[in-house]
Amino acid sequence: MKIEYTQDTISIEDKVISALDRFVLDFIHLLEKYTDYVIVSGYVPILFGRSRGTEDIDILIKRFDEDVFTQFYDLLIKKGYYFLNPEDSHGLYEMLCECLGIRAAKEDTIIPNVELKFVKNDLDDFSIGKKIKVMLSDKKYLFISPIELEIPYKLYLGSDKDIEDAVYLWGIFKDKIDLNILNRFMKKLNVDGREHGIGI
Repeated sequence: MKIEYTQDTISIEDKVISALDRFVLDFIHLLEKYTDYVIVSGYVPILFGRSRGTEDIDILIKRFDEDVFTQFYDLLIKKGYYFLNPEDSHGLYEMLCECLGIRAAKEDTIIPNVELKFVKNDLDDFSIGKKIKVMLSDKKYLFISPIELEIPYKLYLGSDKDIEDAVYLWGIFKDKIDLNILNRFMKKLNVDGREHGIGI
């Protein structure tokens, strides 16, 4: 697998598209008809080849009104998805407005699932405003949070798995990312990656 990185696009050549990748691509193909989105957290290192499991795909979305959400909800149901939360369309929308996550999966499955949340703070605004386009084979693509934010945020979460994610992303992108932006978020989140080999 070969990764090429420019300022706002990452191209992955010779990537084997997994069942998880197909699940994500199918879902965002429906989602992007209704709102802007950005994928964050655990799926990001997996996308670039890190071998670990994940139960959910974390996606931040821009706020949109309830009528649009109802259309999105109806399309998902029609396409064979369901929501794990025991709420109707109105209840799910209220959860989003209360900064809670809602989860969707394919019928007769629980894992993997997508967790959707409305953008709620300046970090989320940066993620979606500076999102990176990742190009896969056959013109397929998706949008992820900037690596300069993903690494500090993973260190901030602090579990062994999250720290390993941060180290993995650093190993791939350390010579390609903007270290000034990375350092800014390190300071903002009050984290230091040097003990894990993440040097600035």
